Amino acid sequence: MNDSLTDTPVVYPDFDSITTVTCVGAGTIGGGWAAYFLAQGFRVKIWDPAPDAGEKFSRLLDAAWPALEELDMVAGADRTAWSVHTDLAEAVTGTGFVQESAPEDLDLKRRLLSQVDAVCDPGIVIGSSTSGYSMTEMATEAAHPERLVVGHPFNPPYLIPLVEVVGGQESSASAVDWAADFYAHIGKSVIRMDREVPGFIANRLQEALWREALYMVEQGEATVEQLDRSITDGPGLRWPFQGPMLTFHLAGGEGGMAHMLDHFGPSLKSPWTRLTAPELTQTLRDDVVAGCDVESGERTIPDLVRHRDAGIIALRKLTAELAATHGADAAATAAAVPTEPTPSEVASDRAESLPVYLTEVSEDWIDYNGHMSEAFYVLVFGFATDQVMDHLGLDADYRNSAKASLYTVESHIRYLDEVALGSQLSVVPSLVSAGEKKLHLAYEMYVDERLVATEEIMALHVDQSTDAVVAFPAAIAERIARTITHRPEWVGRAIG
Repeated sequence: MNDSLTDTPVVYPDFDSITTVTCVGAGTIGGGWAAYFLAQGFRVKIWDPAPDAGEKFSRLLDAAWPALEELDMVAGADRTAWSVHTDLAEAVTGTGFVQESAPEDLDLKRRLLSQVDAVCDPGIVIGSSTSGYSMTEMATEAAHPERLVVGHPFNPPYLIPLVEVVGGQESSASAVDWAADFYAHIGKSVIRMDREVPGFIANRLQEALWREALYMVEQGEATVEQLDRSITDGPGLRWPFQGPMLTFHLAGGEGGMAHMLDHFGPSLKSPWTRLTAPELTQTLRDDVVAGCDVESGERTIPDLVRHRDAGIIALRKLTAELAATHGADAAATAAAVPTEPTPSEVASDRAESLPVYLTEVSEDWIDYNGHMSEAFYVLVFGFATDQVMDHLGLDADYRNSAKASLYTVESHIRYLDEVALGSQLSVVPSLVSAGEKKLHLAYEMYVDERLVATEEIMALHVDQSTDAVVAFPAAIAERIARTITHRPEWVGRAIG
């Protein structure tokens, strides 16, 4: 990573000032990016020399837009705000960000990134959707490699939130930071990688699974349908909630990962898997293709895409609901049916949930009685409020630019139970009511399913330059309005 460019720092665009983004390439990935950017309210300029690029993207958008509507991503967006260009300089004029998604050809990537770099304004970051090349490999012909960054999505980019972000040896750390923050700003789940790794993280994991599957087909050990069902009806049901590491952590029982590794460590040397790729013979190729045809049956590719998208939408809604209700422990307890719903479970029925705040009780939070001090209950509730503010758009960028913030003017805390060192806390927020200039919020603090404290606050939106209470801006007011209010039964004992 190149940090030597600080003598002449480049000023990158403020996120709120960006109205236009450019997608270089309009294939499956580039078109998926373009659909997502449109749904986020941007004007999208697409560069693609193919004569039918516009027609292909139009068809992709027709398939993607209903899915984006299902996830409430298109409010206020104009799905017609896109154009296709064959002149690269024209495509990047006025843009605030470029996402390159050309085919995986190293020479093509090098040449194209160099051309994009040559016609872009100096302060524009250029991200690449490469699936496996490093930016160090791709940036060799660019005059300004410091602003080139990998932004590796997962297909389809309009639905899968993950983006892996990493720079090359000549990339500026500030450009990588900007790109990671921009992707997060538009709703992506960002992994900012510490170093370049061939294939990045997620691709390496799925590649290992893919190679083993090909071996099993080649050896006649499993059919294509059996392989797919072994994941969709097996570990795939756990992975949306807890990845492979936490899955094995739970497999260790009360001893967790330590027991898992100590007990099953020797089996890692057992010849269960073969991570080198089999030779892709014509027979293996034909067997895999035939197996996919058998598994697909009468379903066409568009049929499978619709089925996949519907499943992802439903799963994302479910995981968001579970996270709002129980935080990180949701997956382990989702099958349990409580005899009486808790207030936080009632709150999960909101159309848009406020984010749950998760933390662990550290040693310096413990008082002389061996339990969490009352001052740190206040601190944790404060952190939860900060997270709510970020969610609603009242984040640090807003506070710095608008010189306005949310001020707590009244609060009430109930201490219901003791909290021990190392306890995992989940703070579930509720929007009780909202006015033009104020919010009434309530919080429930849980250790597992045990309610240990509640807080109720009244907060006002204050112009810090005048100390006057002012109305929320329209965009934030709209976000607040999308959060359905919920009033836990205990609310109002101290605040009206």
